[in-house]
Amino acid sequence: MTCTLALCLTAALTVTDGDTIRDGALRIRLWGIDAPELQDPRGPASRAYLRALIDGQPVACDPRNADRYGRTVATCHLPDGRDLACEMVRAGMAHDWPRYSKGAYARCEGE
Repeated sequence: MTCTLALCLTAALTVTDGDTIRDGALRIRLWGIDAPELQDPRGPASRAYLRALIDGQPVACDPRNADRYGRTVATCHLPDGRDLACEMVRAGMAHDWPRYSKGAYARCEGE
């Protein structure tokens, strides 16, 4: 994986929940989607799916901004080019969040 203006995250990522990952102290919120919180009955399954999707692979993220919690908000891709957010939406583990995405991930719903 080649990273230029992107953040290259190690294979030792921690998945916090279905839309947040961590590489050491760096917290990254996946841009444009919303996944259930861990307290939600669907939350643990969403987190487990994102963990399985990453499965020890390095991830490249393109930062967009920071959120009110100090997390970097970014689009993130696997080495094969798949967008993590789209994959989460496609699997029904998260939803497009049009307030931020302007519908960018609506195409992934129901694929």
